[in-house]
Amino acid sequence: MVKRVSKVLDAHDVDEIKYHWVKLNAVTRWNASNNRTDIILFDHPQFAHLSGDSILRDINPRELGDPFWAYPSMVEEIAQLHDVTIWETRNLLRDFELRRAFYRFNYKYLHEIPRHMTHVNEMVYVTESILTSIQKHHNHFLATEKAADAPPRMFFLNIQSRLDSLHNMVTNLRHRAESNNARIQNEMALTYNDAARIDSSAMRAISLIGLLFLPAAFVAAIFSTSFFNFDAPTGIWKLSSHFWMYWAVAVPLTVVTVVSWFFGPVIMDRVMPQWRSHRWLMSELDHPKVLKMTFMDDSGALFGLDDDKLTLILLCHKRMLIS
Repeated sequence: MVKRVSKVLDAHDVDEIKYHWVKLNAVTRWNASNNRTDIILFDHPQFAHLSGDSILRDINPRELGDPFWAYPSMVEEIAQLHDVTIWETRNLLRDFELRRAFYRFNYKYLHEIPRHMTHVNEMVYVTESILTSIQKHHNHFLATEKAADAPPRMFFLNIQSRLDSLHNMVTNLRHRAESNNARIQNEMALTYNDAARIDSSAMRAISLIGLLFLPAAFVAAIFSTSFFNFDAPTGIWKLSSHFWMYWAVAVPLTVVTVVSWFFGPVIMDRVMPQWRSHRWLMSELDHPKVLKMTFMDDSGALFGLDDDKLTLILLCHKRMLIS
């Protein structure tokens, strides 16, 4: 099975990816007594007809004693089709790279490309796996007494050589498909990083606006305290003699806040090393008995019921056993 993809314009002149599947099913039956092989190809008429023509074109009467004589021709047609589909996905990727600014915020189209690439890569892997199985069974056939004593053994080895060559071709196609997948992942990362950079620029602009108003707001807040008194009739400002109390409280509080922000986690690690551990969380919960449960590897949740109290414990990234 192979997936064909192409880019078209929809009714609104928007880029859209169209695709269709090409599938080939083959049933072979070999009669050892007269070296007769019955082959049935179906599921995709055009490709089945193309594969049938290839089998008839490459037929060698001296290879008919090998039940695998038809497989190299079929695999070759499929490998060539894989080559075409990988180039088609590569063209989609290259078009995206050349028109990166145009597709910058078209996340839907960006996700369509790796979706189709995943299918193309999967089919290449499947083809390689099937071809490996064919080679394994053909080697078993070559090891049998009938094949070992047959005069046209060299022709059977020629079939094995063709299968080996096709296996190398499919492996190379898989590497190309993996390369395309790595490139689209890089494009997705770049697109998301650009979006994050734009968001960061917007946040910096908002922070700058806040910074412009912050000094004036701070000054206004100080002069609005009870330490200042404005006498309207005389127009005289009066400053309280206890204004030092404001600085005595504000300065240490600011220092403590800044130190806590930068050095709070380090201090907590030294004073209470287990504060990050889930065991510390469990010790803080007032539950003398919790049902014994085993958690899965990924994120999950446990609801333990004790004394009519419901506790929710969130887990992340590792297996834990709670008793």
